[in-house]
Amino acid sequence: MRFDNIVINKTIEKLLKGEDYREEVINAINLEFLDFALDFFKQILEAKLNDRSINLEWYKQHFINNVNIEPSEAAIFAGMNKKTIANIYGSATKEIILNVANTNIDYLESLLNSLGDNSENIGINLKISYKEISVELNLNESLLVINALATKKIALRGGAWSSIGKRVEKPLMLALCQKCGVEKAFINSEVFKKNGELDFDREVDFKLYNSSKSKEYRVEVKLMGKGNPESADAVIARDTNIFIADTLSIQNRNQLKFLGIEYLELKSNPDCLRDFRVILEKLKIPCKQIG
Repeated sequence: MRFDNIVINKTIEKLLKGEDYREEVINAINLEFLDFALDFFKQILEAKLNDRSINLEWYKQHFINNVNIEPSEAAIFAGMNKKTIANIYGSATKEIILNVANTNIDYLESLLNSLGDNSENIGINLKISYKEISVELNLNESLLVINALATKKIALRGGAWSSIGKRVEKPLMLALCQKCGVEKAFINSEVFKKNGELDFDREVDFKLYNSSKSKEYRVEVKLMGKGNPESADAVIARDTNIFIADTLSIQNRNQLKFLGIEYLELKSNPDCLRDFRVILEKLKIPCKQIG
């Protein structure tokens, strides 16, 4: 999922204060999910008002094999997501996604039929109302809706936590540098491409330079949770000099110290600007006191 500038700015503001940013992400997930749910219910209501059964055939035509539906969305309506499909099949072309979506929805149909044969005493009825109009969904129809909503929420959560880090990394570093008085001449925030001559080289998030520009410092940013083993892998693979993280475990800190990498932990650290300035001064990266 994508985040607007308001969410990005609020996230950075909280990080620089040492506060937990996750509330902003959760609020954005919930808002997008509710928008999806209301639109989904509206389409179902319109179908029922037109005396159309919300069965698997209607569901396939309207949400899976509809030319107006993006393949990634069709996968979600079928109880899958694009990333999972790519991991399983090694590709996520439109043709593959739609084939997998149709196969999965057929499997879901068999499950619903099996459940119908053994669920005489189970009753689930969702009621959707709009002004003075309302419709009720039977057991199978209700389960279709519940499954689609659950899949969408999972997809939003996975995409959100992956996206927020990528969207925040560069503006977070720019904000840190601005507040610590690092001039643009000593900052390189361009998109760095992999060095084709080095098998181990990967993209880095940011680069800083010392006063004479004779030394380049590669900066890595990770908004990860405590103990995430990805941290050491990232800094080793990318030849990192400065590591910025939301949360670090004792093991993370010990690894970074062993590797001789300067690090800054943001969470529960109201003095993160002061600590970042200490790193800048140690590496002789020009900075000054602001405010």
